[in-house]
Amino acid sequence: MDDKQFVYACTLRTFGINKSRFNKICEGLASDDIEIKFEETDLAGKIFISKSSVDSIALESVLSKITVRLEDYIYSDRDEDLNQCLVKKLKRESAMVAVAESITGGMICSEICDINGASDVFYEGIVSYNSGAKVRRLHVQSATIEEQGAVSAETCSAMLKGILANKEVKYGIATTGYASHKDSSKVGVAYIGYGSVDDCHVEQLSYTGSRNSVRAKVANQAMFKLLKLIEFNTRKY
Repeated sequence: MDDKQFVYACTLRTFGINKSRFNKICEGLASDDIEIKFEETDLAGKIFISKSSVDSIALESVLSKITVRLEDYIYSDRDEDLNQCLVKKLKRESAMVAVAESITGGMICSEICDINGASDVFYEGIVSYNSGAKVRRLHVQSATIEEQGAVSAETCSAMLKGILANKEVKYGIATTGYASHKDSSKVGVAYIGYGSVDDCHVEQLSYTGSRNSVRAKVANQAMFKLLKLIEFNTRKY
């Protein structure tokens, strides 16, 4: 960081905001002695805040403004990845999660299993890439796929309900979509499902980028949404 001597530094973690939007929202918050940097990969971001003088009031003011402006995007006030935060939150609830993946092809399962102690919270993962697997393994109705398509809100919802069928599982995630397609208008269209038996949510997404970039964004969005839902339910009670 050039030749400045910083006496304070912190990192906030975000999801769902790119650099141009971050710069627009947080314009004017940096100063001569407060440096703010942002980096992002597949919509998973880091905010670096560094201060070169001891002035806690000014620093707390900047932190407060960033937190308020980016409330919907910040998921951690520590330098922790989404998968770390999700596993930690599940452990606090003593809750099991199960995952049904199509477009993401096991990426979410892998991210969860990367964290030490994941066996305490991860029940199972099913990569139902083929429509037949969705029917046989997740009990999605053939008629749903035939009438609505394998990539649809209805199919995603059925996948989520299928993975939540085991009573030992409290939370579930489901993904389906097009990472690539001969019809370019369909590329990047995806659906994620997340929640519990009594609180299921399905959202349509639309991303651009390479095949694996789209898949990573869908995986990250699904984990982020479940994390936020668990946090909301925790605050509610």
